[in-house]
Parts: sequence; structure tokens; C-alpha cells
Amino acid sequence: MKKWFLFLFCVIGLTLSNTIIKADSNYKAYEELNLESGKLLSAFTSSDFTKYYKNVTKRKFYGWRINQVNTNIKVTYKTETLFSYYNDGYSKIEYTYEQTKKNTKTRSLSSTGSIGVNVSGTVDKFKGGLDSSLKITDSDTTTDLIEENYKLKVSVEPGTMLNLYIYGEGLISNGVAANYLFWIRTAKGGYEVFTVTTQYYRLEMVKI
Repeated sequence: MKKWFLFLFCVIGLTLSNTIIKADSNYKAYEELNLESGKLLSAFTSSDFTKYYKNVTKRKFYGWRINQVNTNIKVTYKTETLFSYYNDGYSKIEYTYEQTKKNTKTRSLSSTGSIGVNVSGTVDKFKGGLDSSLKITDSDTTTDLIEENYKLKVSVEPGTMLNLYIYGEGLISNGVAANYLFWIRTAKGGYEVFTVTTQYYRLEMVKI
């Protein structure tokens, strides 16, 4: 019986780990987010901003001056734990899990200072045309209005815990920028762009 359970668990795990799901780019709400290098905009200190702003203070007739600090930094993340079943008894337990997900995005924007983000439409955009200067296109920020339904039946052996969560990988770019019109600075602040590259279910079993 235990051999059959291990075989079933491996099949379920392999299936879920290779099931690509629609991306959810709300990275500020992730349970875990790990950067390969650099730091998030929210981790910039006052001294960081002072240092980075020096490269965007030279006035210009029109447009943005940009100091990109981190470019396409690789990140890994866990969006949320969908379920966590544990069995501290003496016999296995059968569980059934169902969920419906919808309304997801592949890209998310953040800003500080007087740089604004327009979130009123289906696609997030920086105000003042910063998207164009950063070469962000509408196709890069498409929102997927899609609904997924799935049902999972699993058996949890005594002394183990079964976790299902959403794991993903993405890219972070951030920095500071200032916008000018007739040599007058109209906006200044930090910006951050997060892009999901892949996202899928991950099933794991651990001993308790």
C-alpha cells in the first residue's frame, strides 16, 4: 500500500509541477520573494535615493531622465500556500481540494515620490509616459481574465504533511527617474517593474 501511495504521490507531484498556470504578478502579497542580487525598491534607503538621484537632477527641455539601478534581476517566489494537510494520527487521511482562480497579471508596477501608477484600466501604467521611456509595451503588461477550476484528491500518510503552493520565477527592474517640461522638473521618484516569467503548482510532502 505504501508503495502505491508513493507512486500516486509522485504522479500527482510531477503533474502539478509541470502545469503552467496563469501568472499572478501581485508580488507585494507573495509569501516569499528571493532576489538573486540587488534589492527591491521598498528596501532603498534614504542614502540610496540621495545617491541615485544625482544622476537624474540635470535639467532637460522635455522628457525623463532615468537611472536604472537593477535590471532584470532574477527572482524566485511563492505566491501562497493553497493547502497544508497534516496527519499526526496512525492511519492515512483522504483529502479533496478544490479551487477557482481568475483575474491575473503578468506584470506589476510600483513607484515612490511623485511618480504615479495608473491602475484604473486593465493594464497598469506609469503616469507621464515613463512606460515609453522604459520601453514597456502594452503586450508586456497584458491582463489575463481567465478562470481555472481544478480538483485534487490526495492521501496523507501518518507522520507526514502535504503542502500545495504556487511557485514562480520572474524579473525585477528598478531605479529612479525625473521628468522635465521646459527645464522644470514635474516628477521625481523611484520606480519598479516586476515581470512573471513562469509560474506553476508545486506539491511537497514533509515529515512532521
